[in-house]
Amino acid sequence: MSILTRYLSFHILKNILSVLMLLTVVFSIFSVLAELEIVKGTDGIKLIPIFWLLEILLLGYTLIPFAVLIGSVLGLSSFVSTNQLLIMQISGFNARYRMNSIILVGITIFAISFVLGEFIVPVVKKFKAEIQLSIGETRDFTLTDKGFWARSHNIFFKVDTLQSNHTVIDVELYEFNNEMELLSILTADSGTHNGLAWVFEGVNVLTFKPEYSKKKYDSSFEKKLTIGPDIMEMIVHEQKDQSIFALLAYLNLAKITGQTSDDLYFNIFQKVGLWIDIFVLLVLSHFVVRASLGRFSSSKNIITAVCVGFGYFMIGKVLNQAGLVFSLPSVLVAFMPSMLLIIMIYIFKNRPN
Repeated sequence: MSILTRYLSFHILKNILSVLMLLTVVFSIFSVLAELEIVKGTDGIKLIPIFWLLEILLLGYTLIPFAVLIGSVLGLSSFVSTNQLLIMQISGFNARYRMNSIILVGITIFAISFVLGEFIVPVVKKFKAEIQLSIGETRDFTLTDKGFWARSHNIFFKVDTLQSNHTVIDVELYEFNNEMELLSILTADSGTHNGLAWVFEGVNVLTFKPEYSKKKYDSSFEKKLTIGPDIMEMIVHEQKDQSIFALLAYLNLAKITGQTSDDLYFNIFQKVGLWIDIFVLLVLSHFVVRASLGRFSSSKNIITAVCVGFGYFMIGKVLNQAGLVFSLPSVLVAFMPSMLLIIMIYIFKNRPN
C-alpha cells in the first residue's frame, strides 16, 4: 500500500472519528438532560455519570454511518481546498489508490462497529435499563398490554411483565397434549429463574386431564421449561440491540419451536446492511467531493453530506414502517437504504462538471 494511500486514509479516518466523537457528546448531553428531569434522590444523581458513559457508547454505535459520511466528506474537502488531492492525482493517485483507501478506512470502521455492536451495545443496553430503573424511571420490560407470549412444544407461556432481574409478574402457563387438548392451566403471581428451573410464587393449578382438579400452592412451585429468561429478554428488548451471534442463536431456537418471524430476519439483515453501508458511504463521499469540478465549495459539500446523512436515517425509519404496513419482505426493507445510496453514487458520479 502506497504512502499516499495511507496518508489519505489516516486523514479521513481521523475526521470520521472526530465527527463521531463530537456528535456523540452533543447528543448524549440532550439524553442526560432529559434523564435529569425524572431523577429521584441522591442515589439517582450519583448514577448520572455512569448513565452518560453508557449513552455515549450507545450513541457512538448508532451515529457511525452519519459520522462516516460527514467525516469522509470533511476530510476530502480539506484535501481539495488545499489542492493536496489535485497534486496527488497529478502524481498518479488514481482510482485504484482511492479504492485501497476506501477499503482500509472501511475495514477499520467496520471493526469498530463490530466490536461496539456485537460485544458492547447488548451489555450496555441492559445495564442502562437497570440504571434507568434505579434513578427513578418506573418502567419495566412489558412487551404489550396483553403480555408476552412464548411457546415451547405444547406449553404456552404468558407473562404480563418481565423485569430486569429475571423476574416475571402475572404468569399463565397452558399445557396441551399432542392433539392440542388442554391439559392444565397454571397461574402464578410471580416467578424467578434459578438457572435450572422457574420458581413460581402464589401458584394455582387447574387440571383438566386425566382428572379434573384444582389446587393452590402456598409454598414455592418449581417447574423446568426450555424457555429461559435470556430468551424472553431477547424478544422483549429491542432485537436490533442484540449481537448477531445472539440473533442467530435465537433463530435456531425459533426454528425448532416454530416461532420465526419477519422481525427476526429483518434485524439480522439490518446488521449486515449496516456493515455494507459503511463501505457504500465511503464510496459516496468520494463522488460528493471531486477535485475536477470548476467551482469547489467545502461548505456546499458538507451541507450535501448532512442532508444525505439525515435522509439515510429518515428513509430507514420510513421503510421500517412501510414494511410493517405493506408486509414487504424483510430482506428488501433491510437493504433498501443501501440500494438508495448506490443510486446516489450513480447520480453524483454522472453529475455535470
